[in-house]
Amino acid sequence: MKAPFSMDNLEHLARCPLCNKKYHFSQALVLDQEDNKATFHLSCDSCRTSTLVFVSAGNLGLMSVGMVTDLEKEEAANLFKNEAISADQVLEVHEYMKNFKGSAKDLI
Repeated sequence: MKAPFSMDNLEHLARCPLCNKKYHFSQALVLDQEDNKATFHLSCDSCRTSTLVFVSAGNLGLMSVGMVTDLEKEEAANLFKNEAISADQVLEVHEYMKNFKGSAKDLI
């Protein structure tokens, strides 16, 4: 099931967090869309800031959270195509870091 919103009914909600100009949704990239949620990559024409915006629809209406990013559209699209990190992978890194005795430089 697709999310119950489209670019047309989101355009009035989104402004650049840095310069407060309205985004032009014709240039927005839908990174993910399922059930009642979607993720977009937006770029401000005015100040060139990029933002990832997470939108979900619920009983009380739309809720959105945005974060400024340095990712270009293509980079964001590539990240969203990859497989999600599993809980086992997170636990594996946690165990590794818990027992790690080196410096941050050693991790690089």
